Amino acid sequence: MERPSKKKFKHTLLVDGDALIKTAYHGASNLYYKDTHIGGLFQFFSLLRKVITENRFDKVFIFWDGPFSGRLRYEIYKDYKANRDKDFYNETEPKDIDLFLQKERVKEYAEELFLRQYQDEVCEADDCIGYYCSRIEDDEKVVILTNDRDMCQLIDERVAIYMLNKRSIISKYNYGEYFPHHQSNSALIKIITGDSSDNIKGVKGVKEKTLLKYFPELSEKKLTLKEIFSKINVIQNERKTRLKTLDNILNSVTIGVQGEKLFEINEKIINLRDPIITENCKDNVDFIIESPIDPEDRNTKNVLSMMIEDGFVMAIPGGRDGYIEYLRPFLGIIKKEKKYFKQVN
Repeated sequence: MERPSKKKFKHTLLVDGDALIKTAYHGASNLYYKDTHIGGLFQFFSLLRKVITENRFDKVFIFWDGPFSGRLRYEIYKDYKANRDKDFYNETEPKDIDLFLQKERVKEYAEELFLRQYQDEVCEADDCIGYYCSRIEDDEKVVILTNDRDMCQLIDERVAIYMLNKRSIISKYNYGEYFPHHQSNSALIKIITGDSSDNIKGVKGVKEKTLLKYFPELSEKKLTLKEIFSKINVIQNERKTRLKTLDNILNSVTIGVQGEKLFEINEKIINLRDPIITENCKDNVDFIIESPIDPEDRNTKNVLSMMIEDGFVMAIPGGRDGYIEYLRPFLGIIKKEKKYFKQVN
């Protein structure tokens, strides 16, 4: 009797480019060539190379934040990223010009390596990734390379996260080994507690620990805000004195500008399953997903020339003689992209 054949999946890597370049830049702060820091450039591709080597991918997409990314959230919530002093409307000098220059150089390398890239002026990379995940094909599995816990809300049967600071893939099956709540409650917890990294205020006096103390079900199964409210009423009715913290949740008490619309606004700006994205951005993401990459003028010899110019080649094992071995994980991607180009054309 024949065994049923296993379904064959395409495997796609979605890279949160800004998260990776920042991790790379600060993680290799001592790597210089001719008094110029190249740590971000070198470590970006070394980390990416490691992930590609350890896993089989058919395509790689890098999504970048643009100069005004986050504007759409700012227009909903005026304190968005106020802790970063970001101007969502006017061109400003990069706060770290060295990091900015290495980011731009990474993009040039990526073009030569057939790594698909997209950057929108106002839409955030997170939303582009959220949109991509909303339209993945039936025969596709996705891994998101990031350091951003916001992405965990996108995890499902066919979407997993490679978390940079944990150096491992987190899926719906091993999520509990890394976080104290059930994966399906990732967004809900942030909607209630806020997100300090983006200056999103939550309920006053409520942190994740507080929620898990009073709602241990958050570790076991998916909950809704309505179910949280219902249980708060049960808890408060059984007590002689009401808990102010729980009443703060019921009454949407916050120090943020959201006021009584706290949950409505937070759900809108936090939920990546309903990304804040323009129709133009959707069209552009669709285009880079579906269109073949033209191999004309792209060549690994161009990458070697860039590596020599930047001193990158001196940091890899074997120096100039070792560049092909260093690029080998990317060569598989290049081969598949060239094959796809020929099929379509």
